[in-house]
Amino acid sequence: MRALVTGGTGFVGGALVRALQARGDSVRVLARPTSSTAALEAAGVEIARGDILDRASIATALDGCSALFHAAALYELWGLDAAELLATETEGTRNAMEAALAAGTEKVIYTSTAVCIGEAKGQVATTATTHRGYYLSRYEKAKYAAEQIALSYAAKGLPLVAVCPAGVYGPGDRKPTGRFIVSLLNGWIPALFPGWMSLVYIDDVAHGHLLAADKGQIGERYILSGTSAQLNELGALACRLAGRWPPLTVPTPLAAPFAIGGEALSLLTRRPPVLSWETYRLAAHGFRADGAQSADALGLAYTDAEEGLARTINWCWEQGLLKRRPACAKLSS
Repeated sequence: MRALVTGGTGFVGGALVRALQARGDSVRVLARPTSSTAALEAAGVEIARGDILDRASIATALDGCSALFHAAALYELWGLDAAELLATETEGTRNAMEAALAAGTEKVIYTSTAVCIGEAKGQVATTATTHRGYYLSRYEKAKYAAEQIALSYAAKGLPLVAVCPAGVYGPGDRKPTGRFIVSLLNGWIPALFPGWMSLVYIDDVAHGHLLAADKGQIGERYILSGTSAQLNELGALACRLAGRWPPLTVPTPLAAPFAIGGEALSLLTRRPPVLSWETYRLAAHGFRADGAQSADALGLAYTDAEEGLARTINWCWEQGLLKRRPACAKLSS
């Protein structure tokens, strides 16, 4: 199979490229002219210069490809312009779907997110969940709108399957989850609170995309979520693996001033806050997604959270992101 991957220079897209190559598929990545692609090219990946906001460039890149993995997205829970985020997610998705439909692409895998399932407070998200009707972040709002666009193309005859990962973590993560782990182990987080979070290891996300391409039903969504636990429990596990004492656990409302203050400071420093307001809102509301149904349907086995976190912590240490050598550094990453 020759596959086009959008977002192949990113965290999830990059893991997907490696997984496709590992099973012998030929991979082409759509990359902007300003994107660094030397590592991809060294690995034998073909680069097509373009942009998801330029439909013609997607059409050109799709030439000769039997599959499209649309993983390109803006992902951040702080500092993104709402209008730019919404336009990029929706128009980029529409352009990709239109190009694939016109090209007669045999299979399209759309990378959504379990965040946009939109479960009500106290619920666990499944593919049958009805969205609560309001959004906890600009990212959720934009991805929900983009997912609706993507799924609408299945009704137009596009052979599309959507994959909805929970919070993705693992080696290479420099986004909110990865920054949280670094901040926690460097002692920059004074306290944790018991908000629910769902996570999935990066290798499982990449494997889940391949299984969705091979086994997924057209027009269906598949939630990828390997671990659901409270934030203070996840933090305690990471600290135990690193050989650190975990921070105190405080009632959830007491974390709100820390998030607000961090946002205000970030306006001056232009650096991401340790706890953004949108991350606080998500955890305080509770983000729980059930990935068991997808695991059964696709034949996906999830990585244990302890193993995944140990690998992630080791990577952080190897990258020089941690001030102190973690206890789990002796484990293979």
